[in-house]
Amino acid sequence: MDPSARKGFVFTYMGESYECEECYARDKCHGSLTIGFSYRIIGKTGGEKVYCKLRGGDAIPFEISMEPLTLLAPGRVKEGAVTTLKSDFCRNGCSRILECPVVFNMLVSNRRIRVLEKLGAYDCPGEKLILVKAEIVEE
Repeated sequence: MDPSARKGFVFTYMGESYECEECYARDKCHGSLTIGFSYRIIGKTGGEKVYCKLRGGDAIPFEISMEPLTLLAPGRVKEGAVTTLKSDFCRNGCSRILECPVVFNMLVSNRRIRVLEKLGAYDCPGEKLILVKAEIVEE
């Protein structure tokens, strides 16, 4: 077992390896994960171990929860609001694009989110935006 895979551990899912593509247990390992999102291990599921070709041993299934996302939102958004955030405020040639968290807005495009907390203003040259912590609302 991976020593980092313990209750409370947070990881960012970066996708699957080549070895996973044809694995019989692929859905158990990768089925509920989205590239670029972070997850917290809640605990072991008590589910059946599966052989992992990549690790060369058994893998233990864990229960996970998605961590809140840091997103850009219009300055007028309220904590507790359920909404769909856009990412169309970006302009070509923006001087801050390399440090901008707008990529997470793109990852949740067309999905409903709940604003958990306003983190403060974001210095965007084109719009009045704030950073928020948010979670995806499953419908």
